[in-house]
Order: sequence, then C-alpha cells, then structure tokens
Amino acid sequence: MLKEIGRQLDLDIYPIIKNGGVVVPNTTAEYKPLLGEKETTNERQGQGRPETGPRTGTTRWQRQADRGGETGPAPSIICTDLQVTYEGELSSVQNAYPNTRVWHQPEGLWLLSESTLLSGLQPKVLFLTGIPFIRTRVVRSWGFWSGGLLRYPTWIGPRHTNFPDGSVCAFDPNDNAWRIGDPIVRLLDLYTLWAFRHLHLQKLGRWPGKQVASIPYERLTEFRENEFCGCDQYDKMYRDCCREKDLTRNLFNEYKDYIAQTGGVRRPPDSVINFIRFQEDIPRISDLLYEPEIFPKRF
Repeated sequence: MLKEIGRQLDLDIYPIIKNGGVVVPNTTAEYKPLLGEKETTNERQGQGRPETGPRTGTTRWQRQADRGGETGPAPSIICTDLQVTYEGELSSVQNAYPNTRVWHQPEGLWLLSESTLLSGLQPKVLFLTGIPFIRTRVVRSWGFWSGGLLRYPTWIGPRHTNFPDGSVCAFDPNDNAWRIGDPIVRLLDLYTLWAFRHLHLQKLGRWPGKQVASIPYERLTEFRENEFCGCDQYDKMYRDCCREKDLTRNLFNEYKDYIAQTGGVRRPPDSVINFIRFQEDIPRISDLLYEPEIFPKRF
C-alpha cells in the first residue's frame, strides 16, 4: 500500500484521504481528487456517512475553551467573518477527524487531531494546528509521531518543516492548495499527506512526489538522488537535474548562505513540545502565530 501510493504521488495522482486521516490509493488513475474531498460511503460499515452535526465531544470543547487562553476582549484586528467560518466548520472537522480536541482563544482556534495514515499501522500522527482569526497571520501546525512503542510523541522533522519553528511545510502558498478562509478539513488533509510522505521516506528511503527547495545546501544535505528535484523543473529527478551543479559549488559558502537565509535551526517551540508530551497548558495563539514575513520559508 505504501509503495503504491508513493508511485501514484510520483505520477501526480493524489490518493484518497478517508475519515480519520486514512490514506488509500486512487483507484481511477484519470481522476485526481482535490485534497479535502472525503469518501461518500463508510466502507467498514457499508452505509452512508452520518450527517454533519454536533457530536459527543462538543460539551468537552466548551469546557476546555478557556484553558490557557488570553483574557480580556479580543483585539480589534480580529476578522469576525473568519471566526464565524472556522467555528462553523468544527462539526465537519470532528466528523472527518474524529476525537479532534478544540481550544478557543480570542485570536483563533487550536486543534489537536489524529491521522491514522495506513490502517493497522503504528505509530499514528498528532497535529497541533493553530488557526488565527487574523488575515495577516498564517496557520501553523506541528506534526508528531504518536503511539506504538514511543514513550512520548516525537516531532516529525526537520525535513520539509519551516524555519525556525519546525512547523509543517505541506504546501506552497502560491499553488492555491489552501488559502485563508478555505475549509479546515482540506488543510488537515494536506497535513495528513505531508505525514504520509514522511512515512514513505522513513520506511522506503525516499520522498514521493514533487517537492520544493530553492537553497542548494538544503538539497545537498536532505534530498536523495532518486527524488524529484526541488527547483523549478519539477518533473526531473535530483540526480538528473541540480545535483551535479550543486556538488560543484563551494559548500562552505553555501552553508554560510544557508545559515544567513534560514538560521539553520528547525525545532518546535518549547510550549508546543511541553503541551504535546506533558499535557501542559495550551500555547497562546498570539505567541506562536506570527506575521508571515518573520519566516524565511512560508508553507
């Protein structure tokens, strides 16, 4: 299953993502479903999906709403249309990613969701996703392997994560895969597919499908020869594209440029790690979801 889905990603055929973040092959090669499109039938039960509506966890969401949140009135820059849109999608999120936990804060929402990736496989993936109600700030999410033999959830990275905070780098904002105000479920699907690619890299030794990396030092230190190159020529393997040119560069100078552009460090903030591992207070949206220009890479 892992190999087949990876093969399809190499061909630009996107898999189906089912409820619970289960990734399955696309059985119709000519059909490329949009990420965020859910299955129309529940195969396990052989019946239609339940109607969207409140679930048992709703009361718990409200009970936890103020834990770790800011006090006082919300800032005037809050976009009420975004707030209404995102809060109105929570039932759909719970339906697509069951047992998602939600924390409400004046400046946005925190979601803690789980993706199975492949049925029967351990570990699974936890995503802590911050969704701001402010258009000048960007969504951030952190992915962690969870369960199985792991004592604590383990950060998924550093590959294809943002500098310097180690958040998920799942799509280029210029490709219209997801924009502010788009459905949250589609966003979680993008994160799920990102985690699946990491699983493929971990188990089979290569990142499947197209990827982006404009910094030569990053390509040299992270990319495998049999992966797609991260330059503008998306359809070429790294070995047949930029690798030979990258190897002729002055690596010391490339490293200095890499540090100058990115800082060279990717690591989740302590508040995120402590919340995921030790169930400490949820971080504050205003502390972690910065203006986009703070980050040299924005995905």
